[in-house]
Amino acid sequence: MQVKRFQRHFVGILMLVWQTMSCSEADISAEVADFGTATLEFLDVGQGLSVLFQSDGKEWAFLYDSGNDSLGFWDSLHVRNIKHLDWALISHWHRDHAGGFLEWDGSVQIDTLFYSRDTGGIWLRDSVLKLAKRFGTATVAVERGRKIPCAEWSCQILWPTEFKAFGGNDASAVLQISDGKERALLTGDLENLGEAELLELSHDLRASLLQVGHHGSAASSSLRFLEQVSPSLAVISVGRNNHYGHPAKSTLKKLSFAIGDSSKILRTDLCGTIVVEWRRNKGLWQRNY
Repeated sequence: MQVKRFQRHFVGILMLVWQTMSCSEADISAEVADFGTATLEFLDVGQGLSVLFQSDGKEWAFLYDSGNDSLGFWDSLHVRNIKHLDWALISHWHRDHAGGFLEWDGSVQIDTLFYSRDTGGIWLRDSVLKLAKRFGTATVAVERGRKIPCAEWSCQILWPTEFKAFGGNDASAVLQISDGKERALLTGDLENLGEAELLELSHDLRASLLQVGHHGSAASSSLRFLEQVSPSLAVISVGRNNHYGHPAKSTLKKLSFAIGDSSKILRTDLCGTIVVEWRRNKGLWQRNY
């Protein structure tokens, strides 16, 4: 009888560990060795997106999007003692991705501000570029094929192309980060149309880590796109109890099918800031913030 009680107790513990796995450590690498390490932080910016990529020793730091304004975005960098960004990339000119730059006061120096050739959001774009000029930051519009300096990693823009004009979500600058072995794919708000166009251009989109497009909306993450990317870990940056209904149940189902493990689908509305460690040529794994 005691053995049976112990067995039931042990199974209960295993179930508890499984249930909490999605907001604790989700290992997607079989080999974890002491190597050159960086982190990708998917910052908890509510219904928006911001990803901070930096070396463990903070010798360099890069930023993809800034979330919305009026949320104290720059304080999140100050508490990390970040006073300098080698570059920042704005995926597209929507407020929940670039609005944080409206409150940029120059206390964080940015060497270069890259931005998508988004045909929309003109007022927001002009306002941010005016601030960049005031603070002496170079500004560069990017398109497919552009390589961005990325320390020992490789950072390349996969979308949009130079020859097609897009506005809004499908103008999102898609950034591929690679160490030669593993990849991460940041897609901003890319939706089904942009995904289909990208699939026509790129025959190898495989990535261990996927930032899920448009906060997990039903208009993004087509099954064909997810099958091509074949991620081991997916991160959805999304606000708690948002009125858009993000992430969509249909998208969560597709992600579960593509990954094969729902515990590898991480959400900022449930987990807060999500940190993924990346040891170059050794692998990626998620850890507690």
